[in-house]
Amino acid sequence: MISFKATCPLLASAGVLAIACAGAVLIASPTEPASPGPYARVTQFTKGVVTLEMCERSFKPITDSGPRIHLIAAIHIADQSFYQAMQARLDSYDIVLFEGVKPAGLDPIDPLLDDQAKANATADRLDLLIDIVARYYDHVGKLPESFDDLLASDDPRITAIVESISTDGWGQPIKLDQITTALTDAPTRSIRLISTGADFIPGGEEFKADIKRVWNPSPKGAKESSLQGIQSQLARALRVSFQLDEMEMTNPRWINADIDINELQAQLDEMGEDNAMILKLIEGESFQAKLIGFVLKFIERSPTMSSMMKLVMMDMLVLAETTEMLSQFEAIEQVILHGRNDIVIEYLKEALASNPDAKDIAIFYGAAHMPGIEEVILNELGYTFDSNTWTPAMRVNIKDTGLGDGQIEMMRGMIKNSLKEQAGQ
Repeated sequence: MISFKATCPLLASAGVLAIACAGAVLIASPTEPASPGPYARVTQFTKGVVTLEMCERSFKPITDSGPRIHLIAAIHIADQSFYQAMQARLDSYDIVLFEGVKPAGLDPIDPLLDDQAKANATADRLDLLIDIVARYYDHVGKLPESFDDLLASDDPRITAIVESISTDGWGQPIKLDQITTALTDAPTRSIRLISTGADFIPGGEEFKADIKRVWNPSPKGAKESSLQGIQSQLARALRVSFQLDEMEMTNPRWINADIDINELQAQLDEMGEDNAMILKLIEGESFQAKLIGFVLKFIERSPTMSSMMKLVMMDMLVLAETTEMLSQFEAIEQVILHGRNDIVIEYLKEALASNPDAKDIAIFYGAAHMPGIEEVILNELGYTFDSNTWTPAMRVNIKDTGLGDGQIEMMRGMIKNSLKEQAGQ
């Protein structure tokens, strides 16, 4: 766990929470951006009001041939007005590559894969569909009769996912039906998903065998994603909004350019057990994360503490971007930062190659990813810096914290010194 030596208990919690709420904004890159300036800053436009701003940095091709590229710093919790501004701006661009670790089974299945690889990918797809079925049951209170019920979801994100994964690795429709189990005096109904494998015939062995998943409803229904749960709790505690609740990201021009959770876990596991624990911490599965959830509920009940915590988070997000606080964690730096940068850069190169008529391509990612992506844009892709645009993401009125100006400055200095100490500076 990340430890902050500070007397303020809010500071200790904020170090972990900021990882979850800001994408990778807390993960500082040792590489300085080729163009001056950070991707997040705290300003004080009017007396007594402190504002966190996120940067959109635009680049134009040196040859004037090709689309402009926009690096837009994302944050997963912010004032609602920030997401409204981001939605309008991003929807005006031709292509948006956005951050978000994907569930296994979401990516398209390459038709050139061998049959065993297609079988493995289909199994991941069925697991994801089972999770969607469980969530449907949790929200609707009954089992779906068919894919049509899942497609009728009032959440367009779920509808888009179901549409994209309703076939198996061989392009055949996945079958969804209800089955009755009569092992007791009270028969139960379950959902069964089936792919008939490479030969399209029921039965078979190895990659020709049927691939099946069965789900039985439990009294508690579906379990909410731990990571999303922590982020939602944090948004409520700080009286701000959660990105997934505010932004519509199912537009076909929006592409989830990130790693899937199974690959992320595998890469962390390869680097050792302690590194795997980092993911559990970020996902909210550890004891520390559950303790943070308790603290957040306490903060949510106090407007004064909510404002104070919001100010702490704002400063930490910016100060951590300019330190190397987490660079001592090899897994964080290599997998969560550099590894995911490599992925989004490949998506960017593909978008440039396959969309010659596009005018604007945006990357909506955590601020700490941006210097590395920017370096490739400037040094490899033939682009030059054009402009910066700043958008307010969160605001705090100092008087709402219950502290005086001197106390505020002391607390903010404590945060800065703690981050530098953590980074060994």
